[in-house]
Amino acid sequence: MGIFAAIALSLALIGVYGVLSSSVGRRTREIGIRIARGARSENVVPMIAWQVMRMVLLGVIVGIVGAAAATRFIESLLFEVSAIDPLTYVAVVGVLVAVAPLACLVPALRAARLDAMEALRRT
Repeated sequence: MGIFAAIALSLALIGVYGVLSSSVGRRTREIGIRIARGARSENVVPMIAWQVMRMVLLGVIVGIVGAAAATRFIESLLFEVSAIDPLTYVAVVGVLVAVAPLACLVPALRAARLDAMEALRRT
């Protein structure tokens, strides 16, 4: 079960990284304009990180609602654990919220190092 949990967490991180990397790629022109107007990397990285945390929090909310709705279907499969175990919910949310910034680090740093003129020419 632990191996499946680790695989699920890895897939979630890869998904967050992929979505964010795609989003940064689509926003290259906007980020280039911000940098050309004087934004420093100290401003760009938090902007990207905030975008990630909004996606993660939305995913956590949808996931908790979906998990709560699915409890009556999976209750017969659980052994010595309640279908609505608050410790499990808190642990999963805590791990995802703690690890999500790591998934956004590479795209955020790539956006912060973006050359404004190259970004404006590329798009």
